[in-house]
Amino acid sequence: MSKSNRAAMHVGCPACGGIVNASVPPGPGIDEESDSNRLQGRETVCRDCGHELELYYY
Repeated sequence: MSKSNRAAMHVGCPACGGIVNASVPPGPGIDEESDSNRLQGRETVCRDCGHELELYYY
């Protein structure tokens, strides 16, 4: 059994209010001393209504 390094997220769909389950890979986080803090994104779709969502994370 493999262990995932992805963080599970549960967000509300702005179109229908349904719960969207997604996961994002671990990022470097925010380090005030580093200039490499880059906002990353991932697209997903609501299974209830098909609305496309974009999730952003560090």
